[in-house]
Amino acid sequence: MKKSSALVNVEGNKDSNINITIGQVDELSCDNIRRNCEDVVALEEEFSDRLEYSKDVLTKKLLPKALQSDFEIVPRYIGNKVEYETKPTTLDAYEKFPMRINYTMQFKNQEEARKFRKSGIEDLLKKAEELQQPIEIPNITNMKEFIGEFEDPAGYANKHGSDGIKLYICPSPLPPAQKYKIEVFNSKASFTLETSLRLKGRHNDKVILTNNDSKEEAFDVIISLTGITESNSGELMEGKFNITISLRVKYASNCECNKELIKFRFLADDSNNHIIINNIESGINIFTFEKCGKTVYKTSDYKKFNKLIELIEKVIYISKIKEVNIKYDLDDFVKNEELINLLYNETNDKKYIIKKKMHFNYIIPKNKQTEEFCKIDKPFYVISELGYILLSGEKVELKPNKLELKDCLLTVIKQTKKKYEIKLESSNITFTPQKN
Repeated sequence: MKKSSALVNVEGNKDSNINITIGQVDELSCDNIRRNCEDVVALEEEFSDRLEYSKDVLTKKLLPKALQSDFEIVPRYIGNKVEYETKPTTLDAYEKFPMRINYTMQFKNQEEARKFRKSGIEDLLKKAEELQQPIEIPNITNMKEFIGEFEDPAGYANKHGSDGIKLYICPSPLPPAQKYKIEVFNSKASFTLETSLRLKGRHNDKVILTNNDSKEEAFDVIISLTGITESNSGELMEGKFNITISLRVKYASNCECNKELIKFRFLADDSNNHIIINNIESGINIFTFEKCGKTVYKTSDYKKFNKLIELIEKVIYISKIKEVNIKYDLDDFVKNEELINLLYNETNDKKYIIKKKMHFNYIIPKNKQTEEFCKIDKPFYVISELGYILLSGEKVELKPNKLELKDCLLTVIKQTKKKYEIKLESSNITFTPQKN
């Protein structure tokens, strides 16, 4: 480093009470850093040496000898400021010398203090476990930090005082999510779902499992067992079981997911159902219940259920074959059941006959021949071609086909200068795919 030259002649001032040091400059003083800014490496080394030296000195001077073999006081950067902290140097340091905090609390009156002394910390711990979030310890006025029996000289409260410091009780971590298999079934139908479930808080009288951590799954799942009572051996005696499965917003238009949800709801309401929940990872059965529903289904209920499932499965099949994304709309599917059946048969190159009243819209050019056609007021026969079908707002194109409308009636006529917009009605329709 550059040496400062003396600018003062001290000869003749020996009897003065002014003390002058010549040739010594603090290497890290602001002025010296400016003078020597080109030599960055030297400045870095000087700074590092001082911090290392400070670590050794502080550890030996401030830490009791009993702690020096397991702890040291080291510097660290907090923003742009250097602070010192006590850190362990061995794996079992905190087992030998556990961290401890002594704090003083102030209450409004003796009764409030008595209640807190009796169960305050226990209540706060219980709340932290249930909510799975830190809970503040109230009314703290003073605080000291210890390592084992020794006060921590680099502890925050010991250095800066306890004003503004808040102390929290943190919950113990819950077990990680595990894979579960949920089966709801009866003798005629079944629903199966695999999902990752995790405990939601710790409660004395209930168990709640959710799949909240599994963000990419299609369903929200909540399984709860409340009002739990146990035998002396710890086995479950009784409790109220509830399972809720709902579709997440991202999958609200997915036909496959909605089909499975319909199956779950139907089976969950069945008075003769069975529910089995197994932990896939451990291979252990967690819950087994039967006859949880309140509805006694009749043969007609099963026919309606099976017909609905079959209709949605046809839509899913059509979506795959036609490579279109048909969004789930159950009301629209039921309303257009015959068109779905027609599409389903078209994809399999099969003829389909409709005996239900249907309406078809056409646009025809305006000329003498079409003028005569629009005057027909009795049933007639039409051969046409169906170009596409709108299903849940999605346009589904058809292969070449022949559409026969027998006993057809002309129900609506709208005309402009160049065309007619007409609607035909028939209850005797034959759709035949044409081979290429």
